[in-house]
Amino acid sequence: MYGYKGRILYVNLTSKKVEVTNVSEDFYGEYLGGSGVAAKIFLDHYKKGLTYDSEYNPIIIMTGPMAGTPTPSVSRFIISSLSPFTGIWGESNCGGFFASYLKFASFDGIVITGKSENPVYLFASKGKAEIRDASKLWGLDTYKTEEFLKKENGKDVEVISIGPAGENLVPYASVVNRRGHLAGRTGMGVVFGSKKLKAVVVQGNEPVQIAKPSKYKEYLKEIFEVYKENPTMAALKDSGSNSSYDLSLQTGDLPLRNWSKGVWPEGDLLGSVKYKDKILVGIETCYSCPVACKRVVEIKDGPYKIEKGPGPEYETVGEFGGMLQIADIEFIAYVNDIANGMGFDTITAGSTIAFLGDLHENGVIDKSFLHGVDLKFGDKDAVLQTVKSIADRTGIGELVSLGSERIANLIGEKAKDYITTVKGLEAPMHDPRGNFALALGYGLSVRGACHVSSLVFPVSSGFMYFPEIPELTDFGDPCSEKLKPELAVKAEDFGMFFNHSAIWCIFGGAALNATQVVTLFNLVTGFDYSLEDILKRGEKIWYLKRGVDNLFGIESKDDRLPKKLKTPLSEGFTQDLAPNDEKMLSKYYKLRDIDSITGKPSKEKLVSIGLSDLLKLLYEG
Repeated sequence: MYGYKGRILYVNLTSKKVEVTNVSEDFYGEYLGGSGVAAKIFLDHYKKGLTYDSEYNPIIIMTGPMAGTPTPSVSRFIISSLSPFTGIWGESNCGGFFASYLKFASFDGIVITGKSENPVYLFASKGKAEIRDASKLWGLDTYKTEEFLKKENGKDVEVISIGPAGENLVPYASVVNRRGHLAGRTGMGVVFGSKKLKAVVVQGNEPVQIAKPSKYKEYLKEIFEVYKENPTMAALKDSGSNSSYDLSLQTGDLPLRNWSKGVWPEGDLLGSVKYKDKILVGIETCYSCPVACKRVVEIKDGPYKIEKGPGPEYETVGEFGGMLQIADIEFIAYVNDIANGMGFDTITAGSTIAFLGDLHENGVIDKSFLHGVDLKFGDKDAVLQTVKSIADRTGIGELVSLGSERIANLIGEKAKDYITTVKGLEAPMHDPRGNFALALGYGLSVRGACHVSSLVFPVSSGFMYFPEIPELTDFGDPCSEKLKPELAVKAEDFGMFFNHSAIWCIFGGAALNATQVVTLFNLVTGFDYSLEDILKRGEKIWYLKRGVDNLFGIESKDDRLPKKLKTPLSEGFTQDLAPNDEKMLSKYYKLRDIDSITGKPSKEKLVSIGLSDLLKLLYEG
């Protein structure tokens, strides 16, 4: 088999049974890899009444077919499970080196069920695996955990682990690789913690076989030239993901003060120039990626002193800068270091703190509700006190660990005007009031508000360009509802292949067009798929994930933006603008053949795309 290893490791932590299942080429040909395969495996494990902490809830770790090859920007893996944070399909996508090394260990993926009584970690190497004791690791942060496991197993291993946030079941706990690569969203670290699984360690040197090595080698030369000449790749190498910060601030893409303001003059202090001047000391990359967008930072003295390590990404700068009105890049780097070590999602953490600050400022809650913390926008001491208490769930940390929607449910209706969630997940740092397509991108995302759950945002913002797909080139004015439903459908279908199953990085993958990515996929795997073949399979994967959400109660009413994201601002670049998501959704449901009340795909549609097993669960189960 080419590209794929044809083997998935199955581990039951209750029985301690470890076995390897061979996977057919036909199966991979239909579900492609990554979260396409994970969604099918999850559906096969589905039981009515399943909860995130059930021993039957699987942790599914899957790579794409090109991880471990010299193909740029594809060394990524996904972790999927029932989300403990949203209660629906949970999925998080991560770069680094782990995906390639999992392939080198002779596995495409790992499926973990059961629950251990005591802390354990999983070690996989050369097509075999064993469960090992991790009692001495429990309580350690992710930095110390990885350091220990590399000393114990050799420097040539790759490690993903949870920190105290995952152990203490903070609902948005993350899984961490190499200190700065995070499967951050939807709480996959909590599922690890509920199973007493501290880490997964992989080791190996078995190469990934390529179907057409000569043609691939020649084509890859062309591809690397494309990367060299692409200005977006140059910007990412120069300034990392925060290269977009200055433009986002100027154009109203960056949410400010819990999505309530349109202007923030002090925000200039967090842009690329200040980042480089104040904290940057180096750059790093993922396996076989020429872009090298990862930042290495260091703060040698002062109250926010940190050792050399991973720097904050754009989303973290946006959350703890713009959202909380703190124009101090050293402070944000310090917070980022805490979050990575403790293992929790900075998007949900930052948004939840901003939500509470907004409630406090508007008199909905008082200081006593905040466990005595006088939480205000711009108050670094109060924010830092809050951040430090999240992983241990002490004081205000217990409150913030719930996430904003659960807190709003505790307070009541008056708090719901301030939340920024879709399907329970806080929106990231891109504002749909200046890009109406993003209203569909957030609203229809299968994991909750997300700018990379499909290609809606990167395409509509001009970051990616796929001229071969008409709906992804002609989608009208950014502040018009016209043509956005058509864009959303194709952006979902192609996205299910691009950054979910083949698992191209959203950043590095932006250098390529559709012809180039499909050609690379075919040369590696030996498939002979056309773009239409790829879109057809992407469509099936999208409906599969949507159906999983439906099984856990998602209806069409859950596809709407919250009020906060549809309230026009009185200032700034997007003044008086707001998307009409009702108008766009009405057209979208017709295109997708989805019921406008139940949110379910029609029976006829499910049969036509080969999802009869899902149909039975949705309509007969």
